[in-house]
Amino acid sequence: MADALLRAGGGIAVSLLVAPATGDSSDAGQVGIDAPNFQLLSLSPAIFRKARATMQEGRPPLYELLISASSVQQQVSALQFTSADALFDSAAGVEINDGQFLIESRSVSESLGQVYLYRLLLRESHALLQSIP
Repeated sequence: MADALLRAGGGIAVSLLVAPATGDSSDAGQVGIDAPNFQLLSLSPAIFRKARATMQEGRPPLYELLISASSVQQQVSALQFTSADALFDSAAGVEINDGQFLIESRSVSESLGQVYLYRLLLRESHALLQSIP
């Protein structure tokens, strides 16, 4: 039911940036010269919107991402993670419409003990760099 509601609300596909299971074994990769290639894990349906948070001067805006629990569970199973928390903990961020976002926090919505929706609070990755003095 959550999938249908997310699709009806204009559901989009987003990508979770996760480090590959095997590292770069070349010399350049071992010393950090080559940037790591992240796996893009597609999560769909999802809804992306600006969060309704009180804005504070000098702080970048926050965004909210609502993701179907069934799509998260598919990725957890495919990558053999122990839980969705482990998947999100291993993520370097989220890619949405060619923009990259950092995960600030996450929560779940559940009914009768079953998770049906993940809510991620996001911040633009370049906004974080601009706020560092």
